[in-house]
Amino acid sequence: LVNPHTGVALQECPTCRGAIGSTAPSYAVRNIIDALPVSCAHKARGCEEKVKRGDLETHAATCGFAEVACTHAGCAATVCRRDLEAHVASCEWRVGPCLDGCGMDVCMRDFPRHFAEECRKRVVRCGKCGTKREAEGMEEHRRQ
Repeated sequence: LVNPHTGVALQECPTCRGAIGSTAPSYAVRNIIDALPVSCAHKARGCEEKVKRGDLETHAATCGFAEVACTHAGCAATVCRRDLEAHVASCEWRVGPCLDGCGMDVCMRDFPRHFAEECRKRVVRCGKCGTKREAEGMEEHRRQ
């Protein structure tokens, strides 16, 4: 394309300012394409949203059906973003205070072992007299 007034080859389109010879669509065409309604990339997971093609990236970043990983160390589960909060709250890899109140933080997946072997609040039987009491008081009981 040549400027008819100067005879100099144009470097950009006078209408859209796109580079001459560029393979990218013009701004006008790009605007038409970006306005087309398209299905979300997470349609197979249940998203029924139809969004403008130009808004697809923004929608995908917040789509409730996007696959996300559990935030707990050790858990390899992936769930829909909208289900993440419920999964995290019930995940066997979550760490929280001992359910029996001993004060230790325990990975819920390890709770049965913790309760059987290390929890100070577990009930144990005295080897001398046979009485049952919490483990944290057993040493003192045995010395009596």
